[in-house]
Amino acid sequence: MNLGRKLKTLFFAICLFAVIFIVVQLLAPDKFVTNLFSRSGTLRVESAPTTNIFLDSKLIGRTPLQINLKEGVYTIKLVPEGASASLLSYTNKVKVQSNATTYVNREMAKSDLLSSGEILALEKSHSEMGQILVSTDPQGVFVSLDGEDRGVSPIFMDNVTEGEHELAVSGEGLIPRSIKVNILRSYKLLAEFKLKVDEDYQTKKQKQKEEEKKKKLKKPQVQIIDTPTGWLRVRFEPSIEASEAGKVNPGDLFAPLEEKEGWYLIEFAEGKTGWILSDYTKTLEEE
Repeated sequence: MNLGRKLKTLFFAICLFAVIFIVVQLLAPDKFVTNLFSRSGTLRVESAPTTNIFLDSKLIGRTPLQINLKEGVYTIKLVPEGASASLLSYTNKVKVQSNATTYVNREMAKSDLLSSGEILALEKSHSEMGQILVSTDPQGVFVSLDGEDRGVSPIFMDNVTEGEHELAVSGEGLIPRSIKVNILRSYKLLAEFKLKVDEDYQTKKQKQKEEEKKKKLKKPQVQIIDTPTGWLRVRFEPSIEASEAGKVNPGDLFAPLEEKEGWYLIEFAEGKTGWILSDYTKTLEEE
């Protein structure tokens, strides 16, 4: 009788523990037991600065945050707060795959041109190797894998070996981005990059254009003078026997590109160059 009573007590204790454990796990953030019986994955969200996270219009916390969700597509919105409230909010669709992590990272800014970040998600594929699909905003930027150029975005990479790789994107006038990614067999990595404008680059380009313009203005200029025909022939070569490339008129100003034995090489039309006799020109003082 004592043995039977002990077995009953032990059985009751085990059942009570199991019930309590399941209830706790259902209420706990990680929901381990729930995940055992449902197709769920992980969503990891980071941002700079810290933002409020809304998922399908419901506030779920602040960055950084990692939660488990049922497999599916969700609308995520990051809203800056406090001193950062003037920064632009961010909204996008994210896909959560079972037994995988979807990663969202965003650098907030006052305009879309200065915002940047990436979204990494996995989906099952029929390939025995790993795959990577890269899309970018803006499109047409250079994509490299482990330092090797792969082309311009959007781009699909097949037969990628399993393991850790470095994925990078870069473009003229944009701040490059790179991230370590873990490639799995029979999975496709969906990588979305947002690159921001390099403000310093734009400033440098503008200064370079201004300097080139100043240099062009400082070059000695020649002016076409009156000719017997009322115009001056432009030739393909510095010779009166060379074929005609075009005509210029008295009063026209040109900055010679080259001088050769009584001839000037000029750009007489956009993208078109030719030679004129220096006898029918006069040199103006530099500006």
